[in-house]
Amino acid sequence: MSKENVARPTHWQNCSPPNKHKSAILIRMESQIQIAPTVAVAPSRPLPQVRFLLLAALTTAALLWLCYFPADCGWLAWFALVPFLVLVRSTARPWLVYLCAWIGGLAFFIPALQWMRVADPRMYFTWIFVAVTCSLHFPIALRIIRFFDRRTRLPLVLTLPVAWTALEYFRTWFLTGFPWYFLGHTQHDYLPIIQFADLTGAFGVTFLIAAVNAVLFETLYRWEWFRVHFAGIDAPRPRPPLAIEIQTGVVAAMVLAAIGYGEWRLSQDEFPIGPRIALIQGSVPQQIRNDLNMGDMMARHFIALSDLAAMQKPNLIVWPETSNPDGWCETAPGAPATIPPGWDGKIKEGRSEMREAAGQWKTNILFGLNASVFEVDGHVHQYNSALLIGRDGVAQGRYDKIHCVPFGEYVPLRDEFPWMQKFAPYDDLDYSVSPGRAETRFTLDQGTDRAYSFGVVICYEDTDAVRALPYAGGDGGPPVDFLLNISNDGWFDGTSEHDEHLAICRFRAIECRRSVARAVNMGISALIDGNGRVVAPRPVEGTEWNDDKVRKLLQSRFGAMSEAERELAVSLFPDDGKAAVWLASPSRGAAGLPTARWADYKKVPGVLLADVPIDNRFSLYALWGDWLPWSCWALLGAGVVLAWARRAAFGERGA
Repeated sequence: MSKENVARPTHWQNCSPPNKHKSAILIRMESQIQIAPTVAVAPSRPLPQVRFLLLAALTTAALLWLCYFPADCGWLAWFALVPFLVLVRSTARPWLVYLCAWIGGLAFFIPALQWMRVADPRMYFTWIFVAVTCSLHFPIALRIIRFFDRRTRLPLVLTLPVAWTALEYFRTWFLTGFPWYFLGHTQHDYLPIIQFADLTGAFGVTFLIAAVNAVLFETLYRWEWFRVHFAGIDAPRPRPPLAIEIQTGVVAAMVLAAIGYGEWRLSQDEFPIGPRIALIQGSVPQQIRNDLNMGDMMARHFIALSDLAAMQKPNLIVWPETSNPDGWCETAPGAPATIPPGWDGKIKEGRSEMREAAGQWKTNILFGLNASVFEVDGHVHQYNSALLIGRDGVAQGRYDKIHCVPFGEYVPLRDEFPWMQKFAPYDDLDYSVSPGRAETRFTLDQGTDRAYSFGVVICYEDTDAVRALPYAGGDGGPPVDFLLNISNDGWFDGTSEHDEHLAICRFRAIECRRSVARAVNMGISALIDGNGRVVAPRPVEGTEWNDDKVRKLLQSRFGAMSEAERELAVSLFPDDGKAAVWLASPSRGAAGLPTARWADYKKVPGVLLADVPIDNRFSLYALWGDWLPWSCWALLGAGVVLAWARRAAFGERGA
């Protein structure tokens, strides 16, 4: 028998070398009959092993849930996948193994995403749909890893991080993308370990954590008791001890390199202070925002907060997403000469209101609002926009949100399937907005010591690196000085969504090496420096809330109000004697805001004064983009091709 006809053993297979003393008859028989190499067949497994598999999948689900908010025990991520990896080597029936993996995925994503249902009773559908879709990550990852574990000699310490990272990247694009609950996000508060995100993005942190999990599993797998009870009595033998020790050394070196790089980056924390920005944090529940009759009430809420902000003489006042109910009308260059009836009047009215606001507050203002634009196609398009008004009352620029959220901002396939509207949290059939076309670099040069440039990401765009990286030079343009995120998280009523949203945003600051200031309805508004540190705010004396002060503020600003209107307006402000204005001013070596205190800034109105640190460091990730997950997909593709080629050459088969 030639060497090419001898299957090369893998760590899954128990192949013996060919016997040189076989008879000629036996050799001729083997040449006529294809003999598959010894592989682990899936015999009938006893029920106890199925229970072990399900327990393993559910244990990983529980550990992962604890890694994120509200528990925020991110350190558990370093071994959370170890129970899941038992399924890789299990000899139970494949359909049982994948079913257990999927159940584990559901057991994690359903409770993790439960905050989605809070927005509106109709959002229960979205909650379950997104959870089921994301849960498929588990069985798909398992299938990929088992494929390489059986068909190749590639170690688990490579195949696990490659598969997990590749699938996380796939989630950023599939069905418009949902880049939440990445494995790397669990480390948001361990700043030294995540600083290399400016090289690889959050995907690099995921890769590192997965590699550590693989090494821990392989170490446990060397114990016979562990193999027999969890993988099965006929589970494949472990790799040679020397191979495990080499893998452990490589992964340990990776962890130490990440920490060393992180400490070096964190030592670069002396940044010049730029403009002072007043971030308006309203506390308007979504049911009020959705009520068209409550537009004036919402406007009064944010105007009163802006009055407090103006007293502090900021360079810029920032309103959260869609907080200005009056909107903005504009005609695009090249639009038809025949405009809609009353269009000119709406344009003039909007500009008059903006001039009035700038004159009252005597500063620049960034409004979050809905923009209506008469486009070149002769139709009026709605956009979720950020509009910059200068101190002179003139519009300086507008950014239209590019990544729109399905059902929250538009109904997918509404024209083809009108019944899809039933799953949207609005009754108005015309609420859908169009996506923007390009990023906008704003310039802040009125009333400042120098001109500053900044970019805006709206709502969940700050959870997607693709939307932030262009502002750091990723599109070939000049990097901005800082980033702003405006968002309406009032949908989620103080749930863990607020905390997780802020945690993910920390990665955008590190990846871009730019400070990020957030103005969020219902919180958590924050100032994040270029190292991902959430600057701890302190209360400004003399700004404490009480009902009498709120009533006087509303009376002096808006005049006569009905008793019902007054009481509703007052109810949107706290009566706890706490400060209404906080100051976040970074200093070198200062500790950030502990995550245990993040809840103090949820569901409370106020003004966060942010002295923005200007970080001009270079980010390789901004230049190269998602090179790591693309490399992972390339490795997976190459591995599959090689495995198939080997199967064709040696006639190997595996489950």
